[in-house]
Amino acid sequence: MLEPAGSTNPAFVWDPGVPGRGEPRVTAVRETGAMPIRESHKQLGDRRAQALRTRISEELATARRVAGLSLREVARRLGTSHHRIAAIERARSASMTWELVAGFAAVVGLELAASLHSAGAPVRDKGQLGLLDRLHRRLGDGIRWRSEVLMPIPGTLRSADAVIEGPGFAAVVEAETHLYDIQLVERHLAAKQRDLGTRRAILLVSDTRHNRAVIGAVPELARRFPVSTRACLAALGRGRDPGGDCLVIL
Repeated sequence: MLEPAGSTNPAFVWDPGVPGRGEPRVTAVRETGAMPIRESHKQLGDRRAQALRTRISEELATARRVAGLSLREVARRLGTSHHRIAAIERARSASMTWELVAGFAAVVGLELAASLHSAGAPVRDKGQLGLLDRLHRRLGDGIRWRSEVLMPIPGTLRSADAVIEGPGFAAVVEAETHLYDIQLVERHLAAKQRDLGTRRAILLVSDTRHNRAVIGAVPELARRFPVSTRACLAALGRGRDPGGDCLVIL
């Protein structure tokens, strides 16, 4: 929904669009209802976009009527035509640009808030799947491997890349093929370790020159992940607890 001016609670998700291909459009909104089992990402995006456009247009139209403003008056204040304002109230996507909808909201005493929300794990590429498979194949007898493990929190869609379970221990695995902000990655891994209640955490990283340079620039990682790649793989290969959190470069 739209919020009264001054509110800080984000409600909407917007797509800034592709440069050179038109203005930004409303494209997504978080929903909690059931989704079709085989709904593609495009179908999901289209459905959420339409739902968001409809919600916004209805709230803007209601707020305009309550304020006693005509379509022409709103259009005059925004420097556009009343036909375009009417199109917004009919949820016509071509008219619902970021700037115009935000301006319409301001005219009727509302404020547009925007935010992105986690909706589950992103699509994994072949590189990440291959990285996880390399670790999986190094595990010894007696160790169980589970992929894409959901957090045990009602309503959440966050998941761990994998969880390893062996005699007397469990470890959450976070796989990264290309590191950007390693401290952010570490915080996400720590949150998953906390929520899953695992004894160990394994940060699994592709062995590339870039990744080694990023890791080398953060010396405190040695304290956060005291078990080396060699020691961790040796323990897991024997089906044993690695004895601490691990940074594994494969």
